[in-house]
Amino acid sequence: MEIILTENINNLGQKDEIVEVADGYARNFLIPKNLALKATPGNVKQCKEKKKLIQQKREKGKFKALRVAEKLRGVRLVLEREMGEEGKLFGVVTSQDIVQEIKKRFSLEIDHRKVNLDEPIRVIGIKKVSLKLHLEVEIDLEVELKKCEKNTKRAKNG
Repeated sequence: MEIILTENINNLGQKDEIVEVADGYARNFLIPKNLALKATPGNVKQCKEKKKLIQQKREKGKFKALRVAEKLRGVRLVLEREMGEEGKLFGVVTSQDIVQEIKKRFSLEIDHRKVNLDEPIRVIGIKKVSLKLHLEVEIDLEVELKKCEKNTKRAKNG
């Protein structure tokens, strides 16, 4: 029997794939557990339309990611943080700090989960950070962490 999978199933296929299985397996297990649908002409047509829409959405997402990547290519973000007496940072720089700086400088909304930061930045200096904007679009940024001058901070706050 031909069926359309509604979930990814190991050793059988991926979601929205049309596969051939034994009649009993389809009727007694896959279909009752909503893991598959019968591959009727209507269901096949609906599945193909759904795949087409998903592909269009992916292409649109990739196009947006490429535009963002162009704006951010070769950018160095400079973040300032206060340091203690022994040269240690007060706090750390996280992926959220990085996306806030991108939003402030470029007016771009980026999800902080797209920032590949193994661990928070704890030291002064330059660190390369990658942004995975899409499955096929990834760029590198330089994040420079500088010591914040206390006098300039007070002047800004008033």
